[in-house]
Amino acid sequence: MSVTIANSSAFQWKPSRWLPLFFASLLLLCASLWIASSLVVLSIAVGGVSLWMMHRLVGVFNLTRLNIASFFYWIYLAVILTPGFFIFNEEITSSRINFLFGIESVLITVPIGIFLANRLFHFKRVEIVEHFQTDVNSKPLSLVQTKIYLAILALGVLLIVLNILETPVIPLFYLIRNPGEALTAALLREDAFKFLNSPLTYVYYVFRGTVFPFLIMVAFGCYRFEKVKMWRGLFWFALICGVGYASLTIEKSHVATVFGLLFLFVYLLNGGKVSKFTAIAAPVLFLSFPAMVVLLAYQGSEGGTFGGLFQALGNRLFYSPAQIVYAYFEVFPRLVPFQHGASLVKIAHLLGWRAIDIPNTVGLYMTEGTGDLDTITANSCFIGNLNADFGLPGVVFGGVLAGLLMQMVTIYFFRRPKTVVNLAGYAICMWSFGILVASALPTALLSGGVSFAILLTWCLGFRGYRGRLVAVPQ
Repeated sequence: MSVTIANSSAFQWKPSRWLPLFFASLLLLCASLWIASSLVVLSIAVGGVSLWMMHRLVGVFNLTRLNIASFFYWIYLAVILTPGFFIFNEEITSSRINFLFGIESVLITVPIGIFLANRLFHFKRVEIVEHFQTDVNSKPLSLVQTKIYLAILALGVLLIVLNILETPVIPLFYLIRNPGEALTAALLREDAFKFLNSPLTYVYYVFRGTVFPFLIMVAFGCYRFEKVKMWRGLFWFALICGVGYASLTIEKSHVATVFGLLFLFVYLLNGGKVSKFTAIAAPVLFLSFPAMVVLLAYQGSEGGTFGGLFQALGNRLFYSPAQIVYAYFEVFPRLVPFQHGASLVKIAHLLGWRAIDIPNTVGLYMTEGTGDLDTITANSCFIGNLNADFGLPGVVFGGVLAGLLMQMVTIYFFRRPKTVVNLAGYAICMWSFGILVASALPTALLSGGVSFAILLTWCLGFRGYRGRLVAVPQ
């Protein structure tokens, strides 16, 4: 018998309630471009066509059937496109037209990439519905799979110990002992996170951002079905290790990622339904660590008040990402020539190319005269890096490629058995593509988690499966 997860307290979002408000908001935002009325009409047309395409391809309006493409799309609208209209209206430099073209091109190029993937792999939107309606295979992990899980977890614990031993000063401990020392804590974060002199730096990053969240989700899912004390203990142990490890560098996004992924995983386990408790707890847990860091770092100053906290978090989530994208379009090529692929620093070094640290270059440009850190990093939405390398042609091609890849990954997971392991891997891929609003496409595929998520599902999942989505019998 298959197990159906249901919750009488779950609720479903009804698009009919908020869709008119969304379109009204979109019209108001476009109206802010009153200085160029032709652009208003064009923006409305692009937005309407894009929504139609995305709904036809992946059912973007159905929030109880979110997939990778629709998840990315809504985040992009909220974090890049919407504030992008305001930024366009405020800026007066010659880069503003390229910026507007870049952020609006994604509304068309990503759906084109999704369409190509659907045609290439004969994927239809009904498969999304089938996937969410199919019960999760509750078959317990085998003894071999459990041993692999424990081995990966033990390796993760060993890496935590090594990382702590290699870090001269733990930023979190320093900030707790010295609240208000924001600049010193930021310098320590750079030393412990980006500039740690260790051959294992990349491994630390992958385990912190991908492996530990994966282990947390698998343990939670196994306990959800088996109700075995061992899995409950492993879940809490992995959660404490994962959250504790992610918090050591006071990098706010890593702890938030753990809770964000856990919420996505619960959403997928429940077949697209979210209980009221989860809907409330998820944003609270997601924002709790960033809020703590901001309050500690700026204690005694304006930024350390609750008003300053809400302003800082709101700016970081819903304004800064678009502002950084604009800076990328302004710096390249007006101040720095296009890099033609050299922005991929590791590849550039292997090929002997002369490369610059693009996020650092843009960060220094944005904080010129006001910044205290010469190591500042301004990570951009994927189109910012594409513009830095190849200009607008790169933005257009890269948007199509991003849509193609995210849909290919969706198809890959939707045509595998719906198991706890595969859902955990899919949640990581969903999150990795979602944060393309603040990372480059190669980062999402490699360091960001997509490749490692697939590798982890191979280690713990079913190998050699081919075919369409099926309900797996017990």
